[in-house]
Amino acid sequence: MTTPHVTTPMRPRSMRAATRGAGFATSLAAVAAMLAAALAPPAPLAADMPVGVADPDLAIADPSYSDPVFFWRMTSMPKDVYEPDAYFYWPPAVITGQPGPWLPVAKPGRTTLPAAGLEAAAAWAEPRKTNALIIIHQGKVQLERYWNGMQPDQLANGRALTRSITPMLLGFAVESGKLALEDPLGKFITEWRDDPRGRITVRQLAQNVSGLEVAPSLPVSVVYGNKDLYLAYGGDVVRAAMNYPAVHPPGTRFEVAQENTQLLALVIERATGTPVQTLLSERVWKRIGASDAAFQFDRPGGHARVMCCMRATPRDWARVGLLLAQDGKWEGQQVLPAGWVKTMATPSARNPNFGLGLWLGSPYVAKRAYFEGEPGVIPQSEPFLADDVRIMEGGGYRTMFIVPSKQLVILRHGQQVPDWDNAALVNAVLRGDGRK
Repeated sequence: MTTPHVTTPMRPRSMRAATRGAGFATSLAAVAAMLAAALAPPAPLAADMPVGVADPDLAIADPSYSDPVFFWRMTSMPKDVYEPDAYFYWPPAVITGQPGPWLPVAKPGRTTLPAAGLEAAAAWAEPRKTNALIIIHQGKVQLERYWNGMQPDQLANGRALTRSITPMLLGFAVESGKLALEDPLGKFITEWRDDPRGRITVRQLAQNVSGLEVAPSLPVSVVYGNKDLYLAYGGDVVRAAMNYPAVHPPGTRFEVAQENTQLLALVIERATGTPVQTLLSERVWKRIGASDAAFQFDRPGGHARVMCCMRATPRDWARVGLLLAQDGKWEGQQVLPAGWVKTMATPSARNPNFGLGLWLGSPYVAKRAYFEGEPGVIPQSEPFLADDVRIMEGGGYRTMFIVPSKQLVILRHGQQVPDWDNAALVNAVLRGDGRK
């Protein structure tokens, strides 16, 4: 800010005379103080701020007001914030792959699932804004269809499918002995060592019972105090994730708080000394023959943002589902720690439909909720025809259904529709579809 030029007028003779002698220093100091007070800008008052404008004394302490990355994102918004153009994923946190051959494909007329059920699933999916549908049975692709311009090798935003990836990596930290599920967060997030939040356990964080705040949903136009906006767009995702207070005792309430997965990634990185994108690349991605994928860095050289929007090809998303369906094995080799998928699929004490990073299809709920005690948001017309359906779930009903007992994986990538039915695809395939 440029300081305005101020011309001090000549003082009258009587004032100049008064400054002589013993009282000179005192009078000069008084004049200087008066001049400083006159030139100082008035302190802003809350009452001076228009409605909707943050008090600057408070706003300058908020990280969003001093973050050039956040400013760039806010001034470079894509047309659709839920399906951004490729530029908006800058800077990419690349998950280096080692592309292998695609899975075996069942020949027409020789599928191991009834063709009528496969076609019924595709017929249900196509008019419901589906971009990709891949159905795998016994390790073979039974059906693979694309719509709306999607391609097999195109990077597809998984949205909250991403939230199942970090809990998968948690298994490596546990297996190494560098972390235990009952460890308090303060052991790794040392900033919380003397904070009540430091007593939340790793298990509670991964099972969405941390007790941390679910921030109020605010429009993008509201910047100050919009914690979820800064978590999604800010240039310091660690600071953003640590900005949520505890509002419930840990373990007492199930809520899918945005920050839980991001904090879990921080714990894994500090326990193992390895960035999550590197851990995923070396321990999983290359071993299952996947191509390059990407999280988004919060800033160049920063931390990967893992609570949303990892991009991978539809085929590589399907590989993840198959890995989980096969108890963490790939082509007979154990990739995930033995028994870890079972841990992920063990219901939490607070929510029988959620384990550790995976949704569980049993017991049947007609409309499953993301927040305990609030209305459900995932409609389902009937129980699944298998008791062990496990689900990776993202916005727009982007869904991976994993049914180990049937050796079945179904990936549906697409957009939000008003007549979604979570049971439709799985049950059409398992019925064959000789509906009753």
